[in-house]
Amino acid sequence: MFGILFRGMAVGITETVPGVSGSTVAMILGIYERLLYSLSSLSTKHRKEVLPFLFTFGTGMVIGFWFSFRLIGYLLDAYRTPTLMFFAGIIVGFLPYLYKETLSYSKGSLQIKHYVIIFLFLSLVIIGQLLGDMNSIDLNNLSLGDYVFFTISGFFASTALVLPGISGALILTILGIYEIATASLISFHLPIVIAIGTGIVIGVLFTSKLIRYLLANYTIETYAAMIGLVSGSIYAIYYNLDGLYDTSTLIVSMITFLGGIIFLIVLKQSQTYKFD
Repeated sequence: MFGILFRGMAVGITETVPGVSGSTVAMILGIYERLLYSLSSLSTKHRKEVLPFLFTFGTGMVIGFWFSFRLIGYLLDAYRTPTLMFFAGIIVGFLPYLYKETLSYSKGSLQIKHYVIIFLFLSLVIIGQLLGDMNSIDLNNLSLGDYVFFTISGFFASTALVLPGISGALILTILGIYEIATASLISFHLPIVIAIGTGIVIGVLFTSKLIRYLLANYTIETYAAMIGLVSGSIYAIYYNLDGLYDTSTLIVSMITFLGGIIFLIVLKQSQTYKFD
């Protein structure tokens, strides 16, 4: 029970950081498939079977989410580049494991079409980052269309819970409403919170089934897409780094980057894949 709560906290913490996917962390922690199954079962007769797990995991996510707002928010404000480089190290350390798992489904080698998929999804994240500043919303004069946009944004952000490589914070950043969403949550601006939350709930119920179907029927292609998205998230982190660096920042960032890689390796080696 505590293990599930801890995993939920870890996922909740990363969901507030643009460029770091909560579902990637769920994969690293060995709980991704169970989470995907549980979410996709909410609209079936098996919902009672998965509710205890989802309640425990969800409680951990909420705790981690709020903790992250305080700690990660402070670290990003005070030590933005070293903090983001730590997460970049985690992702770089995770990629070989993801690639190895992909190869295990493809009998040892990938086809050209799989590399094309990797490139396309990597490009998707990069293009999304480059277009991320195009949208602007006047909070003092919100229209019905703005609330519809918040709901749609929440729908797309929900994919972060089921698709490794994309974070909810990153999607909201790409859509230009990340700061609006976080400020609204902290200040309890319920109309915006409800609009985004509604989109997230609808999205989770839909995308969890879609991803399960893709993993079951197009396993290698889906994993190739994950590699592209996870790789693209490295660029997303780089895109969000501070533009000014001094020697001390570079040294500390290098240390935190290596720390992220080491953290990931230790975590994978200690992973038991058992759900307590």
